Amino acid sequence: MDVVAEPAVQDELDRELRLVGSALTMVRRGVATRVTVVNLPLCASVLEAAQARAQAHGLRVTALWPSGGEPCTLVVEAEAIGG
Repeated sequence: MDVVAEPAVQDELDRELRLVGSALTMVRRGVATRVTVVNLPLCASVLEAAQARAQAHGLRVTALWPSGGEPCTLVVEAEAIGG
C-alpha cells in the first residue's frame, strides 16, 4: 500500500467503525430495533470488531454481501430472546 493511500484507508476504516458504532448505540438504546448500514467498502475489516462490540451488548451484526463482493451492508439488531 502506498504512503498516500494508507491514511485514506485508515480514515475510511475509522468512518465505517463510527457508523457501525452509532447503529449499535441506536439499537442498544431502543431508538430502533434494526439499523442497516450500507455501502461499506472495508466491511470485511470492520465485521469482526462490530460483531464483538455487538455481542457485548446482546446485539447481533450480520453482513449482507452483494454478488460482486464488497462493499457490503451490515445489519445491527437485538438478539432474539433465547437465541
